[in-house]
Amino acid sequence: PITAKATQSIMAIKVAAVGVAVVAIIAAIIMGPTAFLGGDVDISGSDNNLTVDGVAMPTQIKTSGTLQNFIGGGLRMKWGFKVYVVGIYSDPKVMTSLKKKYSGFEAKDSNLSDLATDFAKSKPARTVLLRFQRSVAASDISDALGEALKPKVGAASDEFQKFILDMVGSDRLEKGSDIYITCKGEMLSASLTGGNDSSSIRIKGLCPAVFEVYLGDKAVSPQAKKGFAEGVATLMASE
Repeated sequence: PITAKATQSIMAIKVAAVGVAVVAIIAAIIMGPTAFLGGDVDISGSDNNLTVDGVAMPTQIKTSGTLQNFIGGGLRMKWGFKVYVVGIYSDPKVMTSLKKKYSGFEAKDSNLSDLATDFAKSKPARTVLLRFQRSVAASDISDALGEALKPKVGAASDEFQKFILDMVGSDRLEKGSDIYITCKGEMLSASLTGGNDSSSIRIKGLCPAVFEVYLGDKAVSPQAKKGFAEGVATLMASE
């Protein structure tokens, strides 16, 4: 026979299960049906059609007057939610230079850190494209980027946060919005959907730091870093 104590335990388990289900439903309503999806990098497509984790991304972009090719990318997750897809692009000159030093590079090579650092410090144009998968407050994005940059550029991260907020020019970034962050030499340019230069800033060390946020040892998107490594290996093997 089931005792009163056992009955109480069963009821408590049922209540807890219902509570978890309710939280999941509320999160799905607020954040979208893909709120709890994660997973590894998934990049597929052809010369004219590229997807990163199911999100369409351009194979080429043109910012700061330079045509740049897609290298790799992946999801940026926060608290288990999809925030944006990262795409890493560069002037072909960057890959040509890296191939001379890292010929035969493979995605799991131990010198990935050195390659990523050299990529971050390159002078030709490189771009981080952020394609948002949900509506977010502009201040949340600028604060997150500033926080990630602070250990690398110190107080200059505050100036970068204001720069991003001024560039966005509104309280929110809607789902489907793009932010292009392009570095060419020491000059950083940022723009919204379309890739047309709208704002620029020059702070010593800022450009390498931006790419280290996504490709460094403490990358905010491990998926994007993995996608970058796999993309570099593929490009080097095909050239």
